[in-house]
Amino acid sequence: MAEDAKVIYNANGLSVSLPLTQPTGKIRVKERSLFSEYGNPVAVRQNAVNSNMYVEWQIGYDLLASGSDGEKNAPKTSIKSTFKNYKGESKFAYELSEIVFYSHKMGLITDQDIMDLQRDISAVPDGSLLDVINSMQIKRTVPVATTINGMAFSDMKVSYPLVVHKFGNLDIYAEIINREKQRAVGVQPMLYVCIPMTALRMNPNPIGRILNSKECGEWVIGAAEAKVALDLFRLFGMLTAKHKFDVQAILKMLFPNVLS
Repeated sequence: MAEDAKVIYNANGLSVSLPLTQPTGKIRVKERSLFSEYGNPVAVRQNAVNSNMYVEWQIGYDLLASGSDGEKNAPKTSIKSTFKNYKGESKFAYELSEIVFYSHKMGLITDQDIMDLQRDISAVPDGSLLDVINSMQIKRTVPVATTINGMAFSDMKVSYPLVVHKFGNLDIYAEIINREKQRAVGVQPMLYVCIPMTALRMNPNPIGRILNSKECGEWVIGAAEAKVALDLFRLFGMLTAKHKFDVQAILKMLFPNVLS
C-alpha cells in the first residue's frame, strides 16, 4: 500500500514527510526541463535525482471519520476533531488542514489571515467555480476520417484543461486539471502541488544519487510555505461547490474562536 504524507509538528517546528520512492499514488517524483513541458514520472530507485525533478503531490484536506474507514484513518491525522462535509459525512482534518492549523499555532498565520481566507472563499460566486466555467470544460475535436491498419476510424483529440498557479517567488506550483472522476461518474477539477526536489531537506543530499527504498523528503514549513498552504486552501475553495463548502466547514472547526 502506498504511504501517505505525514505532517510533523513538535518542538523543532513544522514539516511534512513526503515518501519519494512510490511510482504510483498521490505522491510521485516527476521531471521536466521547462515550465511548459508535461512532467514525466521518474523511477528514482533506478535513476539518479537531478535538479529538474519535483514532487507532484495530490494534496488532501480531509479523511472519512466514520465506520471502519474512520478507524483506519484516525492514526493518519494528528487532529481528532471532526466536521460535517458537503454530503453530511463526518470527516477528520488532514494534510493541508493540519499544515494550516499548526502554522497558525506557530504564529506563521495570523487570525486576520484566517478571517481573510474565509471571506475570500465565501465571496467566490458559484458561477466562477472551476468545474463550471467554460474555459475549464473538457473538449473533443471534430472527428476526421482516418484509416489505420486497413480499418476506418474517426480521429479526434480530447483536451483536458489545465491551469497553473505559481506561489510568489518560490519555485512551487499548483496545477489544477479537470478530468473524469476516478471512482465516480462525472468530472471534477483535481489539484496537485508541485515542489522541487531541491526544496526538500534530505540527508544525504538527493541530487546526483539513486534513492533508497522508502526514502522520504522533508518539506519544512516556514512563513513562505505557510502562505502557500493558505493559498492552496483558497484554491480548493474555487474548485467546486462541494470543495467550497468543505474548506469553509474545516476552517470553522479548526478556528472557532477566530471565526465565531
